[in-house]
Amino acid sequence: MQRTTTRRGRELKRFITDNRRLFPFVGLFLLGAAVGVAVYVTLLPRDLAGTLSLRPVATGIGGWLSALWNSLFATLALLTALFLLGLWGCGAPFILLIPLLHGLGLGLTEAHYYARGLSGVLATAGVVLPVGLLTGAVLASAGAESLRLSVGVSRRLVSGDTEEGLRDPFRLYSLRFLLFLAGAVAVSILDVLLRAALPQLL
Repeated sequence: MQRTTTRRGRELKRFITDNRRLFPFVGLFLLGAAVGVAVYVTLLPRDLAGTLSLRPVATGIGGWLSALWNSLFATLALLTALFLLGLWGCGAPFILLIPLLHGLGLGLTEAHYYARGLSGVLATAGVVLPVGLLTGAVLASAGAESLRLSVGVSRRLVSGDTEEGLRDPFRLYSLRFLLFLAGAVAVSILDVLLRAALPQLL
């Protein structure tokens, strides 16, 4: 029993060490969601609350493509910001704002649907939360990667390393962001499918 507990303790420490850059992003994401709920309850004018509603998917290819683009646009903008900030040696403080912004949007949307009663709770559980959490996971992973490169660029600038030392890290960085983009597209497709399957909740 003691040996099993010790092994689990080592595995937990290894997990925390390997993923230490993710934890600030997860914490900021959750903080942003809490702030979003508080803003909705205390500050947001009710005539603006309707802008937080998700739209059902219109019929036809054009409707599906439009819904996919609308779902993907915000995530794509945040991923682009993370990619560019990672190339900047002073980008770390701004990188940490991205999960806060996403969490804020998710918190506002959750609060809006919860205020609608049972149908809103079902919409949150069936559409808003799954898509929001998966998008948050993509952005947290991208943020950790962006932060890693930004810190690396800063260290190289301070030490006076040439650009040659950044070529291989940049290639790997770009490849990983392509994977994050693929993940964002997959989440947006899921979002569109859920909204098409559950239009009565929206």
